[in-house]
Amino acid sequence: MALEAAVAGAFIKALFDLGIKIFDERDEIKIDDSFRQLFFNATKAYFQNYSDRHGQVQVLGMSKPVSLDAIYSGARMLDTESMKSYDSREALEEAYRNRGDRRFRHHNCPKRNGIDIANECERLIVLGDPGIGKSTFLRKVGLEALKGEQGSYKHQQIPVFLELKLLTSPDLDLETCIAAEFENCGFPHPDGFTKKALAKGRLLILFDGLDEVLAENLDNVIQKIQAFVDRYSKNRFIASCRIAAYHTYFKRVTTVAIAEFDDEQIEKFITNWFSSELDQQSQTAQHCWELLQKPENKGAKELAQSPLLLTFLCMVYNKSLTVPSSRHTLYEDALNILLKEWASEKRVGRGQIYEGFHTDLEKQLLAKIAYQGFEDNQLFFTEEQLMKSIADFLGDSLGAPKNLDASAVLEAIEVQQGIFVERATNVYSFSHLTLQEFLTAKYIVKWNLLDDLVELHRSSERWREVFFLVTGLMGEAAIGLLEKLEVQTQELSEHPKLKRLLAWAGAKTTHASSDYSGEVKRVFTLILILVLAIASAIDRALDRALDLDRASARALDLARALDRASARALAIASALDRASALDLDLDRAIDRASARASARASAIARARARARAIAIAIAKFALDNKLITDVDIQTLISYLEKSFDSSTVSIEGISSSLDISPELLDLSTDDVQAITNYFSTCQLMIDCSKQASGISAQQWDSIKQRMFLPKPAE
Repeated sequence: MALEAAVAGAFIKALFDLGIKIFDERDEIKIDDSFRQLFFNATKAYFQNYSDRHGQVQVLGMSKPVSLDAIYSGARMLDTESMKSYDSREALEEAYRNRGDRRFRHHNCPKRNGIDIANECERLIVLGDPGIGKSTFLRKVGLEALKGEQGSYKHQQIPVFLELKLLTSPDLDLETCIAAEFENCGFPHPDGFTKKALAKGRLLILFDGLDEVLAENLDNVIQKIQAFVDRYSKNRFIASCRIAAYHTYFKRVTTVAIAEFDDEQIEKFITNWFSSELDQQSQTAQHCWELLQKPENKGAKELAQSPLLLTFLCMVYNKSLTVPSSRHTLYEDALNILLKEWASEKRVGRGQIYEGFHTDLEKQLLAKIAYQGFEDNQLFFTEEQLMKSIADFLGDSLGAPKNLDASAVLEAIEVQQGIFVERATNVYSFSHLTLQEFLTAKYIVKWNLLDDLVELHRSSERWREVFFLVTGLMGEAAIGLLEKLEVQTQELSEHPKLKRLLAWAGAKTTHASSDYSGEVKRVFTLILILVLAIASAIDRALDRALDLDRASARALDLARALDRASARALAIASALDRASALDLDLDRAIDRASARASARASAIARARARARAIAIAIAKFALDNKLITDVDIQTLISYLEKSFDSSTVSIEGISSSLDISPELLDLSTDDVQAITNYFSTCQLMIDCSKQASGISAQQWDSIKQRMFLPKPAE
């Protein structure tokens, strides 16, 4: 505490020295010891007042404020000119999908440190989406200015923070507003001090929230600010505005936009948030960051690109020390923050548009747009498309007000909430893919579109997150979705060769004495067959080859396809039985197998060696854990070991050890595709079950017991 007081004292003295210099000998004011003491007390009060009002963060119902300095992780700015895009909707779709990640915006735009730009620019407009940290940035610049030479703001100026939404008088006088800030802290001669400070260019004026000014007062405020800036041009000015609301209001300014948080900023923010001694000892920040890296939390991490929603995530994590597995609840809360809570906290008037157009109705509109976009494989929407969707919804929905203008609704959703973001001229997307996925799921549940979901989209990676969210939203009724997926797996199992493989796996594991459940035993026998089929496929392709290069390419393609199928089956086995021994033992064995194969010179040789090595590892695992009966696993292992370095492995030698027809090890491309589709649907069903909090263990066990078996005879 003594150190903090000393630091604050140094800042106050620097501010006092700057303030006292504003007066000069020609003033009629007598600057004696009494005046100096009075001025010092006022300076101290101003420093404390700014620190209390603008140096603390308390949002989203936080029980107590946290220091802005403690959690601030920097703002990175984008040049608004480089952000401009005139690409078509189709071009944006293609570019987004080619990138292969979940970020929508500005990958190629260079970013710069926000404080550096503030130091360079005398007149700065800072734009950004709702919750991106515009006000926070202005407050932080002011804090750095208060610190004088010890701060990162390099100009000797006194910061004055003005919330524009509070300046409602038609006779607005900005000089009077600034003087009031000094008067409230006991400055002697506040009007005269303000005039002197402005005349000498000693103030940093921070105009916060241009978008929060009432529409009927906006032109007046803009005119007054422009005239004020022109009159007192020696000072420095920073204004903030939501990006969708800004229309080049000011002349001779530099305009930048705050970029979404990148991974480095997210991690730094989390580290700063969980910085108490107890959190450091418990490595809370590290654990939180590591959780966000997990694939199942990709949606939460995407939301963390917004400082507002990252704050929300940190608050959630602080309560439970985990990222909630019920992601639909997390996303619902995040959506509510954007739709209503943030506007409420900012005390921004929602306007006439929301009279009758309540939040639940707006969610229905957004859900319909989200679903239609997903069905059309569309993440970007033209302004015309959105306007038509809004107009159709308002016209067709019983509860929707009929007097609303579609363009006004779109503008409100974009400007006030930031749910829609303009990515190029007249081309929009949802602010986060996670929100479109969540709203799509809500639409499916509301309109009971499960049959279409399962039949049309079960094989699409793009729809997997929607499946999980639908499962969570359905609660106890999610058993219906799982049963529909089970029906699909049974239909897929009718493929001739897959049907025979499933029958063989069932027969060879029914009486096995393993502690593992029946479905785990069956999937492991199938993995063994697939890995052996990889080795056999490579050998056969090369043995039959007239053109070795072409044969090698075909063999590698088939091997990769089989490898993907076996990898998915391994993931299924791991998901079905979370015992650590299963993961750890098998992971180690496969790692050793891959290392054993890595020394081979050619890709085809490495693929062949890897398949054999993994087959040996899985066969040993099956033997040790008594997964299979009525087969000679030990002979198979010995045979594979002896022939490891030979050019071919006899399919007859393998099949005789396993008591399986050689034909079942000879898989065509169509066979592999059928097996892959089957495993993909099985894995989807298993992954969905993890989100189904409302179903009973007995219901899920009943489904599991029927997995990896042929379709029952009707």
